[in-house]
Amino acid sequence: MALVKHAVHLVPAFRTYAEIWKKRGKRIDTMTDLIHCYYSSITVVRIPAKGRYMLIDQQVEKLHQQISMRCDAAFYAKERARMLPSADELNTYLQAGFSHFSKRLDVPFNFIEISVRNNPVPQNFEGHVLNIAAAIQRNLEYDDPAYIFEHLSPLVASCILLDCVRQRRPGICSVPRHLSC
Repeated sequence: MALVKHAVHLVPAFRTYAEIWKKRGKRIDTMTDLIHCYYSSITVVRIPAKGRYMLIDQQVEKLHQQISMRCDAAFYAKERARMLPSADELNTYLQAGFSHFSKRLDVPFNFIEISVRNNPVPQNFEGHVLNIAAAIQRNLEYDDPAYIFEHLSPLVASCILLDCVRQRRPGICSVPRHLSC
């Protein structure tokens, strides 16, 4: 990377991307800075073009090990964040990926776009509450909506009170004085 660190200023395509990120407040001085706008880390394994077949074999093995390590790390990070896709979600991403790359090879696949399309972000508080109730019903297999909302109501009430305090919304405390507000 040291050999090409100034390419960000010399190659027009890289310069364009650097300008985009500079407008977003990022400082882009080297190719590494630009790459870190898109990737958290990068590892390079050099593979000779021809000749030195033993070295080629060794480097291909190193590449395979790196790919395996990075895939495992990504899997465990998603598992810790509870973001592993189900079989159905994975199928949706695969179909979208195949569809995308069958039309365009020069544009990266946008996982976030597919995720938002399949699970739109609620626009209001009631949408969020409904999503929580649906998740509880799916994951805990409760059939009675009244039971779910009865047990969800303290959480919803806490969220409303927290929002009132954070937003400094005026109101009259209706809690009995002996419990205090």
